[in-house]
Amino acid sequence: MRLSLLSLLSLLSLLSPAGSGTPEPGQVSQLVTDFGLRLFRAALSPRGDTNVALAPVGVTSLLVALQVATAGRGRRQLEEATGFSIDAPGVSAELRGLLAALRGPGHALEVARGLFVARGVTLRRHFVTRLRRALGPPLSLGALEPGAGEGARGGVNAWARQRTRGLVTGLVPPGALGPRSRLVLACALSFGGLWGVPVSPEATRARPFLRPDGTEVPVPMVALAGRFRCGDLESPSGVPFTVAEVPYAGGQVSLLLAAPLARAVPIVALSRLLDARAVTAWVTRLRPAPRLLLLPRFSLETSWDLRGPLEALGVRDPFDPESADFTPMTGEAHLALGPVLHKVRLEVTENGTAAASASAAVVYSRMAPPEILMDRPFLFLIRHRPTGTVLFVGQVTEP
Repeated sequence: MRLSLLSLLSLLSLLSPAGSGTPEPGQVSQLVTDFGLRLFRAALSPRGDTNVALAPVGVTSLLVALQVATAGRGRRQLEEATGFSIDAPGVSAELRGLLAALRGPGHALEVARGLFVARGVTLRRHFVTRLRRALGPPLSLGALEPGAGEGARGGVNAWARQRTRGLVTGLVPPGALGPRSRLVLACALSFGGLWGVPVSPEATRARPFLRPDGTEVPVPMVALAGRFRCGDLESPSGVPFTVAEVPYAGGQVSLLLAAPLARAVPIVALSRLLDARAVTAWVTRLRPAPRLLLLPRFSLETSWDLRGPLEALGVRDPFDPESADFTPMTGEAHLALGPVLHKVRLEVTENGTAAASASAAVVYSRMAPPEILMDRPFLFLIRHRPTGTVLFVGQVTEP
């Protein structure tokens, strides 16, 4: 069954204005996940109880590109935020290997990176070489079209649409690029997954969903039946919560769901716990059991400017016209980092192939299995199981 199409494009625009240690082998994937989850928590705080999503791999890829592009104190701040230096021994090779594994067979994850340069900007000879060495292919080069920002905006938005199979549109809003925009670094991810367990579209029924304000609204609930790895856990502060892992076809990627057991407990009780170690602990404590999972059918689209959350994590100098240093990338003086735009689109439905809907008999077995009912705000993580990398993270408070 077709489960979801998820898309992201993160953009970093360089505008002309008026230290970390070496990670242990195999730890880069954990650091990528940990940074992405910390950034999600920082970005989530002021937004309250809303539907939001973020892609750790996309954001980390761009911050690695910025490590290559910057020097001085700003470079050290980027290294401290991500938890590693791209120049540390073995890190580039491990990061390239991770990105290659995420694009591997068995799941439809696509990663693309773009570098758009305004006329008159000359990149240093070794910058693109170092960038490709750090992140590997694909990297496309393009020009920022003139036209007081509108031409440039249209070009980057067209690239985003193409790389995300039409899912992300209008990434760069009006006014985000202008005559002073000199360079754009962009990353796009799209993912399409098939349910790895039987789904019956005919089994979808409306059920009440508890919103953060205490009111209920009927929403269509998709029914998935099978042996899920699941469990009831407890947070360090004593909040009981439930976790379930739903595999995608192929078994390489899964959807991790988490919600408080008590419907009245706010989702922040779980979202503030998110880090790589906590997610790993959750997964290791799950056990397979026959269950009927009832999951809201939903779609969401999130647009971020991540400058504030990045500054909250200590990345400040690249945004400061007096402190920013982009000399490793270009000889042009007086460059500083502008908006950090990040857009994610997510759809979860029960639509799928005839073969999957033919498995509906599993849903209606003679003895119905216990239910896992996501009828209140919940967290979701799309996770690459072999590496533990979280590809997408978000929360749903109202389908």
